[in-house]
Amino acid sequence: MPSFSIVIAAYNEGKTLKSVFDRCLAVLNECCDEYEVIILDDASTDSTAAVAEQIRCEYPDVVRLRSHSINQGIAVTFEELYRTAEKEYIFDVPADGEYPPEALLEILPLLDDYDIVICNRKFKEYTAYRRIVSYLYRLLPRILFGVELHDPGSTKCRSKSMLEQIQVTSSSVFVEAERLIRASRRGYRIGKIDVIPERRIAGDPQGAKLSNVYHATVDMICLWLRLVVMRPKA
Repeated sequence: MPSFSIVIAAYNEGKTLKSVFDRCLAVLNECCDEYEVIILDDASTDSTAAVAEQIRCEYPDVVRLRSHSINQGIAVTFEELYRTAEKEYIFDVPADGEYPPEALLEILPLLDDYDIVICNRKFKEYTAYRRIVSYLYRLLPRILFGVELHDPGSTKCRSKSMLEQIQVTSSSVFVEAERLIRASRRGYRIGKIDVIPERRIAGDPQGAKLSNVYHATVDMICLWLRLVVMRPKA
């Protein structure tokens, strides 16, 4: 059985962090013998830090904590979590409770056939504006790079070695899409499973903020110029 790191990004999600962790731990106990859970508090202003410390004290051999003194955003937070993780496979789980950690049980048998498995949400409870942003986030990479990313903003499972080998340049939320695009161009196999998202109880989604959309668009155009117009090896 492979070893797993579950990495949890948390920002003002003190209400949901413990229940998300408990579900992650139950899944890990069921699917592998060697694992770790890393929680990164992105400068929360609620009880997130206290809840995270309580979890660490209860499970000192399993849990590692990291924190930011200034909010860095979801892209920076997950990149730091990926670098910190030490096990063979990394499964990212936001602390808001939207993504079911139990999806890892369905992903596990697919790891023989795929290097990356994306949790494709069967529906999204989005506003009209967010639906448009989400649609374009999937459509434009398909047009510009010829890659089907399924649900690039969703949770994923991939090997630590792949994360180390794929170097990215984006600093916005587009970094997840960039990594998938580069991985596909290098021949990594990308698969998906369909998941039913759960109702978000805590946290405030930031991915579709105008500033994030702007920076993601700039990163996408820069990547297209590097990979398609200038045509170097991905």
